[in-house]
Amino acid sequence: MALSNNIPILVCDDNAHTRRLVTDVLRSVGFNLVETCRSGDELLTLTKEMRPRIVITSSRVPGISGLEYTRLIRRGYHSIPRNTSIIIMTNTPTTAFLEASQSSGVDEMLVRPFAAAALLARVEAVIKRPRRFIESFNYVGPCRRRRMLEEYGGPLRRFSDPLADETEQPWEAECNRDLVRACVTRISEIAKGLTPNDRAKLREIYGAVRDTEQLADDICDQALGDAARSFSRYISGIGASGGLDMEVVSTHIDALQTLAVLGSSAMVEREQLVRGLVAVVDKRLKAKSAHASRATA
Repeated sequence: MALSNNIPILVCDDNAHTRRLVTDVLRSVGFNLVETCRSGDELLTLTKEMRPRIVITSSRVPGISGLEYTRLIRRGYHSIPRNTSIIIMTNTPTTAFLEASQSSGVDEMLVRPFAAAALLARVEAVIKRPRRFIESFNYVGPCRRRRMLEEYGGPLRRFSDPLADETEQPWEAECNRDLVRACVTRISEIAKGLTPNDRAKLREIYGAVRDTEQLADDICDQALGDAARSFSRYISGIGASGGLDMEVVSTHIDALQTLAVLGSSAMVEREQLVRGLVAVVDKRLKAKSAHASRATA
């Protein structure tokens, strides 16, 4: 998708991983003017200062909801262009919420967990196929019917149409696999030169593993998430007290790298790999507990 890199985009979410995920996806296709924030106050301040062409915000962040923000912009908040494109991310796409979003003047909806392709489709829609902007006594915002042209064949003819292809596995989208590989590579790079008592580096690895776990949950990759949880469980259970088994660390990294490659056609292998990791961690933590019991006896 060839898109201009000089379009200012503002991303707001109180979760650091979500902000990073959305930003990485946007920058991967050439958007360089991306700013992020995590609260309603920051969102309003940056909107005034930055005057973004597109705002991608969670349905609720500390201090303001996405729909409250949309209504402010549509009313002409601080002379911000009322036709600023607004994309709302939500975990609860209920009928009531969809109707409220329509009434507020939201351009597009993005349901979490979402694939990178779904995010880019929404961004492409507001840039290349903007809906006619309506200003009337009881409604200000984009036309609530996407189908303005009979020949239009793009996604989401109507606001309430399905938001994604339910047959697609989000984690198998190549853009999401790229993000997974980047996370796993980061863990592998940090782990180079790790020694059993290097707590500083171990904390850094733990943070990278938790990021991978969050990403796996966002893209619905159960096996990857379970593997990351096994790794973080091992670090939490043994790492801080010393006695880290480097073989367990390398086994988890190798497994994460393998999971980043195996697709849904290898579901049995993926599940077996995760079960093996869990068994290894259970064994190590059980041995640690037994050793601690003997030491205190």
